[in-house]
Amino acid sequence: MPENDKDNKDFEFIKEQVIEKKHKKHKKWQVPLLMMIFMAVLFGLIAAVTFCVAEPKLYMILHKEEENKTPISFPTNFPDDPDNIDNEKDPDALTEEDENAVNPQNGEEVPSEQEVQKPETVIIENKIDANMDDYLNMYEEIKTMVYETSKSIVTVSSISSKEDWYGYPVDLQKDTTGVVIFNNNVDLLILVSWDRVKDANAIKIKLSDTVAIDAEILDYESDINLALIAVPLKEIPEMYKNSITVAAIGESYTIAVGNPVIALGSPNGYPNSMDMGIVTSKGSFISITDNKLDLFNTNMKDNLNSDGIIVNMKGEIIGLITRTLKEDKNEELTTAIGISKVKQIISRLANKEPRIYFGVKTEDLTLAATKEHNVESGIYVNEVLANSPAFAAGMKNGDIILQINDLAVLNTNSFYSTISSFQPEEKINVKIKRTSATSEKEMDLEIVLLEKESN
Repeated sequence: MPENDKDNKDFEFIKEQVIEKKHKKHKKWQVPLLMMIFMAVLFGLIAAVTFCVAEPKLYMILHKEEENKTPISFPTNFPDDPDNIDNEKDPDALTEEDENAVNPQNGEEVPSEQEVQKPETVIIENKIDANMDDYLNMYEEIKTMVYETSKSIVTVSSISSKEDWYGYPVDLQKDTTGVVIFNNNVDLLILVSWDRVKDANAIKIKLSDTVAIDAEILDYESDINLALIAVPLKEIPEMYKNSITVAAIGESYTIAVGNPVIALGSPNGYPNSMDMGIVTSKGSFISITDNKLDLFNTNMKDNLNSDGIIVNMKGEIIGLITRTLKEDKNEELTTAIGISKVKQIISRLANKEPRIYFGVKTEDLTLAATKEHNVESGIYVNEVLANSPAFAAGMKNGDIILQINDLAVLNTNSFYSTISSFQPEEKINVKIKRTSATSEKEMDLEIVLLEKESN
């Protein structure tokens, strides 16, 4: 072994090791950490500024259709004062002048002179003999009006899935009538009977034998069996847009017994059918939860498949054919809900506004009843619905509702309009008069209103 190698071997255990100072070790990971934190803060600031600048524009792009929607409203002109709009003045308001409007024999209200449409005086200067051509010309004018009005009527197909005898799935399709009542610049809103579409797996609007467009339920009111379905305007082919119009909404306050009317839609059960007749009776009504609707009857035949609208000779809707709110004594004849008092409900459905729930069924006080109970106005509670806000507050059948937050309750419709001006979960003070066999006393109840749930 060479001597040099021997020397190296002898000192092999001696090795040099350089140990770094602690502060130098820390620098190795502190600098990257600080740089990472700095970059994270910088990125966050840039992201926040970018979001603040871009968010309004992104929202406008994503919600462009929502902003373009036009709120729906139906002005109501009452017959005693055409300048009064909506519920500024209710024609059912009870005054001393209405005393003669009560039949002393049975206590039923009869139309006042202002409510009855008096026929105009016709002065005949020259006698004109009408012939068959004149008769046919009258029908031609009616056909023209019906043609124009029918542009707002569409066929709604309700498609549901069932199983056949062998357990295989099959699609069942039922057709009914829908009425285009509004165009909000994004959708066409179509009024249809709720029971015709509630169990559907799919809803389509038939524009022809080969063209159908998907629709969806916007909202519904089961109490009156009405639903609103929406069809996106962008889905409607251009060639069909001009052939669909929004229906003209009239008034039902001014109709009189004997007025000629036309039923359109599916009055005899077949879509795109029509019938003609006259108003045979008016003045009846139906109580629904927290509200009251007018009904009128016609001499047109009715059946279980009837649907559609009643229009006057101007083509304006004055009634909605109903199968669910009919009276027993009028089973075989067409009954319609007067359009005037249902407008507010339709507007709320169209605008997706919450429907306020109080929870009573009431009737208006007659003049004799106001004198008997020594009140100026109010509504009589026939029924307090279980688990309703009214029930929770202690209201009972037989109570008379006098005021809501110092606002006098004139009748059921003014009561509905008043509670509808509040929001769900709001507290209201309700003054009532509790009637009993022995005594009567006024009380104040605090009621928390709720949003009416669709059922």
